[in-house]
Amino acid sequence: MKALPYGRDPVTCPPCAYVRWRQILLAWDTAADDAGRRSVLPILRRQALTDSASGGEQDDEPVLHCCRSVRLPDPADPARALCPAVHKTGAIGQRAMTGHGINEMIQRRAAAAGFTDVQVDKLGGHSLRAGFVTEAFRAGADAHSIMRQTGHRSPVMLEVYVREHAPLVGNAVTRLGF
Repeated sequence: MKALPYGRDPVTCPPCAYVRWRQILLAWDTAADDAGRRSVLPILRRQALTDSASGGEQDDEPVLHCCRSVRLPDPADPARALCPAVHKTGAIGQRAMTGHGINEMIQRRAAAAGFTDVQVDKLGGHSLRAGFVTEAFRAGADAHSIMRQTGHRSPVMLEVYVREHAPLVGNAVTRLGF
């Protein structure tokens, strides 16, 4: 079990994302045969309207966190993968995403965000893990709290994931006050 702390913005809040994804999975799983996409579309439209309302242009009412107001129903299939493969047509599969599929997704999203081809080629699932470990250390988290989230059993293995390439960032010498 991993902790998902609340985020400030409902659009980027991890528990809200979990609630929205579970709503999509439930709609897909409980739809009549070949009606999965039709049952998911209203949920996606509602979520898109909610997300766009938080852009600041329509400040009449603040967007609320769905993670604090929605009770999740039990899943249609408790053994279902939480992160199943999603076909390019939008069909949601039963099996969990593969490591290769996760790497491809990360690389597609990075390319869409404007990363160069050289940068995209260096990214994968472990990049997210290494980024978390590196940023957590930079923010002052201790090794034990990071290991509790990542599942590492020893601080030695945790050090493998630290990707500090700027020699003066987090360097003890910079704290001496010269």
